Amino acid sequence: MAVEFSAIGSITVTSTITNLALVAPTCTNNDILIAVLIGKDNIDHQGASADWTEIGTQANNTINMTTSHWWKRAVAADSGATFTFTKTTDNNIFFAGVISCWKGALIGATPIDVSTPTTSNNASSDTVTYADFTPTCPEVTIIASGIYADDNITALGTISGTNPTLTNRYNVETGTGTDCAFFAFSGASVGCVATGARSHTTTSTTDAVNQGWLFGLCPEPTGLLPFCIAPQPTR
Repeated sequence: MAVEFSAIGSITVTSTITNLALVAPTCTNNDILIAVLIGKDNIDHQGASADWTEIGTQANNTINMTTSHWWKRAVAADSGATFTFTKTTDNNIFFAGVISCWKGALIGATPIDVSTPTTSNNASSDTVTYADFTPTCPEVTIIASGIYADDNITALGTISGTNPTLTNRYNVETGTGTDCAFFAFSGASVGCVATGARSHTTTSTTDAVNQGWLFGLCPEPTGLLPFCIAPQPTR
């Protein structure tokens, strides 16, 4: 069974303090919460608590954009709960984030695919690109997470490529003038096959620097082996 998108919370923005209080969407036990953060600087982000784990490594795109991803396995009390992320320096510069919820992920171990996430640091453009990602877990759900350093994105174009075919799951933006957008696509991959480079357009009225991340969420097993095994020679 593939991992499936469930819900997205509301964006929180601050420009005056180091704390960023994000509210989780509706979730249940063993759902996976994923927080995406953007700062318009290069200041380090920190998880809300010890049970939030960073996905990959925080990535800078010029001196005006840095993003990070964090995951947590949900418990019932997390539904609608507030989680406070921080940055290490109070510099009065834009800091924002949002939490999404995903169902059907691996329960008995870390659900994030062990392959290192890929990050594309894109110049100011209407186009968002995503670098090639090769998963380790079979039947993994690939997540393409895009962060755009402006709002006014009225629509997203279809993302390129197959295996998996990636479908838009959310596109949330700040109010006009506060400037950022978060969006994600996902799809179930067959086998440990490289995604190839992906891209899509936006209809933003103002071009902006942006980032595209690719990573995997492993599903709860359905009788398949947990990792891909290279073909063995015939005898």
